[in-house]
Amino acid sequence: MKARRQLFIALLVAFAGILAASAIIFSPPQTEQQEEVVKPPTVQAIEVKFERLRMDVRSQGRVMAQTEIDLVSGVSGNIIKISPAFVSGGFFKKGDLLVSIDPAEYDLRVAQAQARVMEAQYQLTREEAEAAQAQDEWQYLGQGEPNPLSLRIPQLKEKKAKLVAEQEELRNARLLRQRTEIRAPFNGRVRSKEVGMGQYLSSGAVLGRIYNSDLAEVRLPLSTQELAFIDFPEHVNAASAPKGATVSLTAHYQGQQRTWSAHIVRSEGVIDPDTGMVVVVAQIPDPFLLGTNKPASSSAKSPSTILPVGLFVEAIIEGRWFDGLVVLPASAMLKDNRVAVIDREDRLRFHRVEVFRKTREQVIVKAGLSAGERVFVSGLLHPVDGMQVVPVVAREMDKQIALEQAQTIGKPALP
Repeated sequence: MKARRQLFIALLVAFAGILAASAIIFSPPQTEQQEEVVKPPTVQAIEVKFERLRMDVRSQGRVMAQTEIDLVSGVSGNIIKISPAFVSGGFFKKGDLLVSIDPAEYDLRVAQAQARVMEAQYQLTREEAEAAQAQDEWQYLGQGEPNPLSLRIPQLKEKKAKLVAEQEELRNARLLRQRTEIRAPFNGRVRSKEVGMGQYLSSGAVLGRIYNSDLAEVRLPLSTQELAFIDFPEHVNAASAPKGATVSLTAHYQGQQRTWSAHIVRSEGVIDPDTGMVVVVAQIPDPFLLGTNKPASSSAKSPSTILPVGLFVEAIIEGRWFDGLVVLPASAMLKDNRVAVIDREDRLRFHRVEVFRKTREQVIVKAGLSAGERVFVSGLLHPVDGMQVVPVVAREMDKQIALEQAQTIGKPALP
C-alpha cells in the first residue's frame, strides 16, 4: 500500500512537470520590443552670402637698386685724388668728382693735338691761296678744260681732310683728358671701393661698384593665375604709362616691424620654366630719404626709415575688386570642387562649384551657390550625399570670416 502511494505521488509530480513544460513551450512570456532609433549627426553650417572682395596678392623678394654698375677707368695713370664720399656706403650726387688720375700726359696730348690742328689750318690756308692763284693763271693763259692737278683740286681736298683728322684727334685728346676726372653718372651710393691713393690704373680697371640711390626695386614672383588679380602696366616703354597696383612692403628692421610703400611698374613678361612663375617689379622712390625723385603732389605718408638694398621683404599687392563672391572655410571644400549643401529637409546634397581662388584657410567661390543656402562646414569626417543631419548655423562665423579675410585678401574687416 505504501509503495502504491509513493508511485502515485511520483506520477503526479511527473505529470505536473509535463504540464508546466508544455505551458512554457506553447505560451512563452511576452516582452516588449523597442525599435532602435539613430539620431542624425549634428554638423556646423554657414549661410551663403555674396560679397564684394578685393583680391590682394602676397609675395616676397629682396630689395635691389634700379641701376648698379662697376665704375671703370677710361684711361691709365696714377690716382692723385679720391673723394671722401668714395668709400663703402658713401653717398654722392650726379656729377661729383670721385677719383682723379694724373692728367699731365693727357694735357701734353691736348697741346700736341692743338699744334697739329694749327699746322693743318695753316697748310689748308696756303693751299687755298695756291689753288686760287692756279685758277687765275689758267683763266689767263690756259686753253680748253683744265686738269684737276693744274687747279690743285686734289691737293686742296687732302689739306681739308688732314685738318678734319687733326681736329678729331684734338677732340679725342680732350676726351681722354676729361676721363682723368671720374665723375658720378647718377645720384647714388658706393657698394665697394677697389682702389687707393697713388695706385696706378690701366685703362679698363675697376675702381669700385656703385648703385643708384633715387630708386629701388623688388622683384616679386607671382603665379600666372594671380596676374588676373592685380593691375600692372602692359607697355613699359610708354613715357606716360600709369603706375600699377600699390604694394605694401614689410620687414623686421632695426628691431621693429617696418612698412614701405611701392608701386608695380612692369612685368618681366617671361614665365620661369622651373617654377612657372612670372616676376613683376615694384619700385620704391627715394629709398634712402634723401629728398630726391619725390612726386611734387604726393599725399602718401613718407616712410620714417630708409629701405636698405639687400633687405628681404614681404609684399602685399593691392588687388582688383570683384563682385558676387562667396567666402567659405577651406574645410567646406570636398573632392572635385564640390561642397555639401543642406536642403530644406536637412539632408546633405553635393554641389559642384567654380572656385575663384583658394588659400590655406579659405576658398572663394565664384559660381555654383545661391544666396541663403546652408553649406556644410564641419562635423563629419566622411559626408554622404543624402545623409540626414542636424545643422547648426554658426552665427559668429560671418564675422570671423571677415576678420580672417582682412588679413588674407585685404578686404576691410567688420567692426
